[in-house]
Amino acid sequence: MKKTLRPLHFMILYAGLALLVAAFSACSKSSQASMTINLTNAPSRLTVNQSVSLTATVANDSSNEGVDWSSTGGGSFNPTHTASGGTTIYTAPATSGTVTITATATANTAVKANATVTIVPVGSNSMLSGTYVFSVQGVDSNGNYTATGTIVADGNGNITSGEQDYADVSLLAGPDAVTGTYSIGPDGIGSITLNVNDTSLPQNGVETFSIAVTSASHALIIQFDGTAASSGSLDLQAASALNAAAINGAFAFTVQGIDTASQVPASFGGVLLMSASSGTIAGGVYYENEGGSTSTSSFTGTMTAPDSFGRGTMGLTNGLGFSYYAVQGEVLRLVGLTAPSLMIAGSMYGQGSAGTNGTFSSAALTGNYVFFEAGGTTAGGMAMAGQFSANGAGNFTAGFADTNDAGTVTTASIAAQSAYSISGNGSGTLTLPTAVDSVGNISSLVIFAVDPSLNLLDPTNSSGGGGALVMDYDSTAVATGFIVPQSSGVFAGNYAVNLQFVSSSGEDDWVGQSVAASGALTGTVDINDNGATSAGVALTGTFTADASHAGRWTGGFTVNSTTYSITYYQVSPSMFVILDVDSADIGIGIMEAE
Repeated sequence: MKKTLRPLHFMILYAGLALLVAAFSACSKSSQASMTINLTNAPSRLTVNQSVSLTATVANDSSNEGVDWSSTGGGSFNPTHTASGGTTIYTAPATSGTVTITATATANTAVKANATVTIVPVGSNSMLSGTYVFSVQGVDSNGNYTATGTIVADGNGNITSGEQDYADVSLLAGPDAVTGTYSIGPDGIGSITLNVNDTSLPQNGVETFSIAVTSASHALIIQFDGTAASSGSLDLQAASALNAAAINGAFAFTVQGIDTASQVPASFGGVLLMSASSGTIAGGVYYENEGGSTSTSSFTGTMTAPDSFGRGTMGLTNGLGFSYYAVQGEVLRLVGLTAPSLMIAGSMYGQGSAGTNGTFSSAALTGNYVFFEAGGTTAGGMAMAGQFSANGAGNFTAGFADTNDAGTVTTASIAAQSAYSISGNGSGTLTLPTAVDSVGNISSLVIFAVDPSLNLLDPTNSSGGGGALVMDYDSTAVATGFIVPQSSGVFAGNYAVNLQFVSSSGEDDWVGQSVAASGALTGTVDINDNGATSAGVALTGTFTADASHAGRWTGGFTVNSTTYSITYYQVSPSMFVILDVDSADIGIGIMEAE
């Protein structure tokens, strides 16, 4: 009997999947079983004198007496008492340091929730100045979700405007107006609080994020509140994002999510020809994998030009529809307009400069590459990463991969055992040997080549361009990912860290900073553990070069006395793909030089 793919377990950075959970744990609970309190949205950082809205909810309080607010280390609350679920405005003290915010149940002062917040000086907020596109995917209390939008940062800690689309398995919202605040410390680690003008969203539209800034144009990001757990990116928007003429030509795309009607994971991808100026999608090739049922077809469609925030929409004759937020003319973040019946999200990348369609062959993959994908199989959550040398004629002359398929870890050579082909329109296939996954779920991928000048993992970076999008086309797996060029170098310096993984207890998202030196890592991370947030948690780690496979390291991360086995694949000296290879955790992430 054919196995049925389990619901989505895990999401890949920028393009992915998420564990389905019914509800999040409280951020802090008392030991008293009858009454609990949940402080949902305290940021990990605030700028001196900066104000933020805070909410706490008391469960099992029959007297409905509400919440009392206090802090150690300074700051003020207005008001100091709120009803359960009500909002207080906390204003940070005038000096930097650390404060502990406490929400206490009025009916029982033994029931408390605490949050530690670092107060940072004003100067570092200039790291973000301009218009940025953010995109995160993960889980909220309803299940899979995505939030994608544009924010305008003034360089002084204020988000003056923006708009957002939000979708999960029960609602579709947007475009909604956005304002907010942000705070960045000297180490590049910061917080963002968005006030989205839509009370249908969780917590009436207040969303809190932690970020690790790698440059003035790019950051790694996680949601850092009790309403959702997610990971993604923040990228500076180029002027071409608002120019309809720049969104023109051939584009490759992949999206992933869940078909809620059938309760199966789903991914879609392909190549399309479109023009935002004329509002047309002239044609394209389309692949789908719904719960292991695969098919391909052609399509046409229509689209709108970008608005003043770079947002537009597109509708395809195959029934898919998207809102898009343009990072630049060739990079679009996508949110499916088919939610809640089909909850999908992902990205679209140009195959050439505006007005060109791109001409490809198998020679488009020549040289050394890192590849990775993540999603779900019939066994459970799955993440895979590896490296290969492609000869430009359809074969790998060298290669090695690590796969974590529902906790079964496989490490295997893929040299001289893999085959690929790329057609003139950039779509192609990649067949991996059965040795890549001892469980037997992964072997057949479809790939979509992109503009050689595009950096898929950091689109504002002018180096390290090219590669392809990946979509699993097996009957036993649904996943998406990337192929990116690989270059060698030392593993040392300051790196931002983002890791997203799942276990039996739910989804974890980490973002933070580490220093790599002499095989050791030291740093801190902000953690969202299935909705329970912790700021500035110490991280240590190790990494040892694989003597047989240059570009691969093995080691681990230790956080809260737990050690996670990690494999590192070097994309470049400034970028690593990291893979959790434990039996209890399945995860993937990024380390990027600051």
